Amino acid sequence: MFNGKKIIALLVALALLSGFAVQTTKAQDTVTLEWWTVDSEEYSEAVQRAMAQQFEAENPNIKVNVTVLPESGFTDKMTTTLGAGQGAPDIAFFWDNNWFPQALDLTPYLSADSVTADTYIKGFWDTRAVWQGKVVGLPLGVGANFVMYNKDLFDAAGLAYPTADWTTDDYNAMAAKLTNPDKKIWGGDRPRGPFRAIWNNYGAFPYSPDSMTVEGYLNSPESVAAYTWLWDLVNSGATPTPADLEVLSKEGTGPIDLFLANRLAMATLNQGHMLNALKEGVNFGIVPEPKAPGADRYVNAWSLTVSIWKGSQHPDEAWKFLSYWAGPKGQKYLMDNGNLIPSIQPVLDEFKDAKTDAAQSFFGVLGLRQVAEWDNAHPCKSTVLRAAKDAWDLVNLGSIKRDEIKAKLDELVAPSQAALDECRGRLGG
Repeated sequence: MFNGKKIIALLVALALLSGFAVQTTKAQDTVTLEWWTVDSEEYSEAVQRAMAQQFEAENPNIKVNVTVLPESGFTDKMTTTLGAGQGAPDIAFFWDNNWFPQALDLTPYLSADSVTADTYIKGFWDTRAVWQGKVVGLPLGVGANFVMYNKDLFDAAGLAYPTADWTTDDYNAMAAKLTNPDKKIWGGDRPRGPFRAIWNNYGAFPYSPDSMTVEGYLNSPESVAAYTWLWDLVNSGATPTPADLEVLSKEGTGPIDLFLANRLAMATLNQGHMLNALKEGVNFGIVPEPKAPGADRYVNAWSLTVSIWKGSQHPDEAWKFLSYWAGPKGQKYLMDNGNLIPSIQPVLDEFKDAKTDAAQSFFGVLGLRQVAEWDNAHPCKSTVLRAAKDAWDLVNLGSIKRDEIKAKLDELVAPSQAALDECRGRLGG
């Protein structure tokens, strides 16, 4: 029979064993995170799944359930689930600024982790991580528009290469000299739309900094000068016309194809096209987009914000994966095994073609002031541009005289102001 002391000792032992069992069970519990992503040229589905498996191997108590969606389906599903406040993933791209209110503020994690604001190239941290004083995500990868120029065509024309301090007048003059109609060679191409880097590079903006006034901005002397520069370029014969591009598109040929085929001397392209040209062995260089004398130089650059849903039941584990995915380890993995251009300078310096002149020039472009700075602070820009796009279309199609540009912009002030007022009211100021 057990005496009292033995019974007490047994109970204590059982309690200790029970506590140990509970702790062991807790230590072995696995948290499953939902990660929604997309398949892209920069990071394929296979590469992303392999990266997730590598993370799981280093973090055995965390499982990542990878869901790969088409881009259109991704946007629709994110908008629906975030709007409903349920069913959203723990971690995902938050590429729509309208989703930022549903992102977890990461500020507390940054102070206790090796991944901080200083980890990233400043311009991309400022434009894609910080929103209304909160850190809503981390910037994954970078991209930018810049001018690629074909050195062989410049050499054949006896022209000096463009430099990083060049102007819009330089661009038009070079494009004209590089054009050879007999050989179907064009000197340059046209901007894809208004009020991107070229317009900002004239000091032109569609409306006032306080988002109240269109008059004096859309039709400012700087804006008129930007449209006039485009008119001069269009009418120089140095660029493919919309009709040319329509025919070429049916042949599966676009600006990058013309550039690679030595038929386009200068083209406003991006980092994906740079990688194609490096792969093809094209003799080319890179410069920022040109600007007007006396104006600031901007770059149309981008990065994708990756975030944690504020409704996640596992924010700590989600941070571990997020900071892996968009931190040095993950971005290096996606660079080495895919086509990602990292947003982290030390990782970017390990890019396999980092020492080429083209890559070094590209890195320099990434440090310029970004168009996104203004865009993020002025969410009505796209709404106003839909009302103001007529002038750009008329110039691009050759349907307006040079001396009619100012009057056309004056005419567009009223509908653009109405669009701005509607947008500002809809967004609450």
